[in-house]
Amino acid sequence: MKRIFIPIILLLITVLASTSCRMAPSNNLGDTVAAKVFEPIDTTGHGALAKKQKKVSVKDSTGVYFIGEGSTEKRVQLVSYPSRRDTAIYNKGKHIRVTGNADYGHVVRAKLWISDRGDTLVTRLEEYQISK
Repeated sequence: MKRIFIPIILLLITVLASTSCRMAPSNNLGDTVAAKVFEPIDTTGHGALAKKQKKVSVKDSTGVYFIGEGSTEKRVQLVSYPSRRDTAIYNKGKHIRVTGNADYGHVVRAKLWISDRGDTLVTRLEEYQISK
């Protein structure tokens, strides 16, 4: 009797082990739609939105900047005045002259010097008094 049960048990184990996993992920993608359907429409150059937007021309002062919060001992962050749109970070010269207050947020005139290697250095910062 043992001779009959052993082959039947081995046969059942073999059948159960050789079947695939029923929890495997399916590759059925269903109904797919092209990505261009979901991309937003580009309205920068044409359409009603472009007509509504007004082009604003901002004129910044030359040589007058805000001192940015990214300034350190060796570098000065200069932010354009009055728009605060453009930012530039320059190294300080070996001998920098500061007149007035050059703390963060103050308006200054900056004198830049270009070295022989092409590096732009700040050599002078002068506080600029804003008239109201």
